[in-house]
Amino acid sequence: MTKDGYEIDLGFIITKAPLESSLGEGFLSLAHHAINNGKTVGFFLISDGVWFVKKNQKNTAINKLKNLIEKGAIITVSKDNLDAAGIETTDILEGITISEKPYQDLVALVMEKWRRVMTI
Repeated sequence: MTKDGYEIDLGFIITKAPLESSLGEGFLSLAHHAINNGKTVGFFLISDGVWFVKKNQKNTAINKLKNLIEKGAIITVSKDNLDAAGIETTDILEGITISEKPYQDLVALVMEKWRRVMTI
């Protein structure tokens, strides 16, 4: 809990695939910096952003995301968008929360739990 009552200091909403935009990887780097400075971090991955959590990718983003999970970042992914992308839940990284009601959950995070939000 942050000192002003929020559960997460900095929330990131990613809608782009890892190779679609360098901003997603920039968000991962910013999240590392925040965690290393004592902040709490959360991610919500929707639309093509769900590709960030697919196992066995050959890009630098996957290792950054694994490291964030190890450091306590909370990563949530839309089940609807996983299904639309053809990604099975068995094919995603461990430690990921799967949202069955992504838009309700996202609104709750943004309005009630995340102190600041960035999105791409």
